[in-house]
Amino acid sequence: MNPRTIKSKNSPRTIITALAIGILLLGFILFAVFSSGSGILDAKKSGVLVGKEFVPQPERQITLGEEGSISARDKEGEYLLTVEVPNVGGKKYTVWVNKKLYESLQVGDKFDVGAYLTPEKN
Repeated sequence: MNPRTIKSKNSPRTIITALAIGILLLGFILFAVFSSGSGILDAKKSGVLVGKEFVPQPERQITLGEEGSISARDKEGEYLLTVEVPNVGGKKYTVWVNKKLYESLQVGDKFDVGAYLTPEKN
């Protein structure tokens, strides 16, 4: 048997400092992860449909395809929904939707505005 004593080359102060820095760094990373998730919850804009509006603007839209093909469709007008979102202080948002979705919803239904471009209504 060899009665040698193995001694660390690092002083206890260095080890304690390294551990403290590691714990602080881990704490900062965990704080950043959890605080970034709260922004995602705030971004969800679910609310109640408080108004429906149809603005008649008949027009023919012509589209050029990638291969040079031309297609046309007739558009009756704009289908607008007004949604009140309580998460952001009861603000009202105007949402442009297609005819099928417009006809399927009624005033008082729940609606998630997050999937649409939503300029705020003044």
